[in-house]
Amino acid sequence: MKSFYSILTIFSAVTFHALLTFCVLGAPASYTIADDPTVKGNGRDSGCIDYALSLSSRLAANGNHGRLIFYRWDIRTASITGSHVLVEARLPSGSGWILDNGIPHPKRVPVKATPMQLFFQFSGDASAPVDVELQDGPNHLSYF
Repeated sequence: MKSFYSILTIFSAVTFHALLTFCVLGAPASYTIADDPTVKGNGRDSGCIDYALSLSSRLAANGNHGRLIFYRWDIRTASITGSHVLVEARLPSGSGWILDNGIPHPKRVPVKATPMQLFFQFSGDASAPVDVELQDGPNHLSYF
């Protein structure tokens, strides 16, 4: 009976360690940082600039680099316009991610995509009646 408890204890410890390693620590830093509710602007309407600046600072502090992608949008069918910013992060593993204050989790994106391709990858609908114009001025200075 004593050996049963010893084996059970060892099995439990190994299982716990495997779950911790693969599930929690194995998540990309962009996931854990982006899901943090204390990131300024997270999930808030009109909080995209605050979110992008706060998130990019946190990502850079953790060794991740990327850029902010500023753009203006116009919904053709509703005469509604606005501006927004996305965060593109490059992790040390080489993977690319788009992060936004309006989506709950980062989206994986192709590493060599152009900003316009990233926008349509993020939106998920290239046929939507939306005109998008990249803001070249801020985009040239937006790497972190």
